[in-house]
Amino acid sequence: MEKCLINLPGVIESGGRCDIFECLFGLKPIHVKIYFFTLKKKRTIKEIASHVNRDRTTTVRLVQRIIKQGLLEKETVALTYGGLKNVYLGIPQETVKEKLKVTLGELNISMDNFLELDWLKIPE
Repeated sequence: MEKCLINLPGVIESGGRCDIFECLFGLKPIHVKIYFFTLKKKRTIKEIASHVNRDRTTTVRLVQRIIKQGLLEKETVALTYGGLKNVYLGIPQETVKEKLKVTLGELNISMDNFLELDWLKIPE
């Protein structure tokens, strides 16, 4: 199924969470897998890399993309015997749901405006 807004109702009803996140947040399925893996518990890059079967460098890039989209938080924690490590936690689902509602509301306004235009007067 193509990933575009016209197909979104069917995608939602079929439970296609990857497709929804891809369409509305511009994420690939691997990003969605990382988000849901970090949703319940803070994870290290090593844990995430193992979960998605990617090397550390690739995983860092993937995680940075999810952070940029506002779906993941990075936290630096002190280790018991000295040193620091970074851990990542998915933004709570309630926050993401609110963000989706706002995005869909804005999309609805934009679509209403677009539908009111005379398309023949839109410059090519």
